[in-house]
Amino acid sequence: MKANAILAALLTTLVSAYAHGQTLYSFDSAEDFLAPATVWPAWQDTLERHEVERRAIHLCVNDVETCTRQLKGLRLVLLKGGELTVEQQIRLVNRYINMQQYKDDRISIDSEVGNQWMTLTEFLYQGGDCEDFAAAKYFVLRELGVNAEDMRIVIGREPKRTTHHAMLAIRLDEGVWLLENDNTIHRNGYQDINSFVYAINEQNIWDHEQ
Repeated sequence: MKANAILAALLTTLVSAYAHGQTLYSFDSAEDFLAPATVWPAWQDTLERHEVERRAIHLCVNDVETCTRQLKGLRLVLLKGGELTVEQQIRLVNRYINMQQYKDDRISIDSEVGNQWMTLTEFLYQGGDCEDFAAAKYFVLRELGVNAEDMRIVIGREPKRTTHHAMLAIRLDEGVWLLENDNTIHRNGYQDINSFVYAINEQNIWDHEQ
């Protein structure tokens, strides 16, 4: 009986997602692997700048007197997050980053996607668009110890719009959580998106439109 109930719930979720035009994101499509992250110069440059800036972040965590105003909030999140479960860390980081300033500069599907990326520190100082929100969540969760292979910044095509949209995908408990910049967390891996285009982390790039 229990197995039947689980199967019925799963089928209900699938039917509901299909009816609303939602798309499932999966970490398990090995054929989508495109290349190591090092082949994308703009993203690699961001990773290298972030690595340099981590020194200031770590100094701030260890000594509040070294913190800038923008880093003081991050310090509290990292200290508090270190005492939490992974699920609690995800919710905390999602809320914290979503409090930052949003600048809507989404680009057309005819433009080059993700041609500029912000480091975590740059984002905290300036705010950013959906790609920067997703990357900032990635960087903070990495500081809290979440494995790189369990996270990806994912870009998808928005329904009824000629723009792309970014979110952070996290593999957790044999499922996928998708973190949005409106504090929404899709815990079943489905998103109201026409299709997923590509994904990146500090290790690799995946092409979902092959």
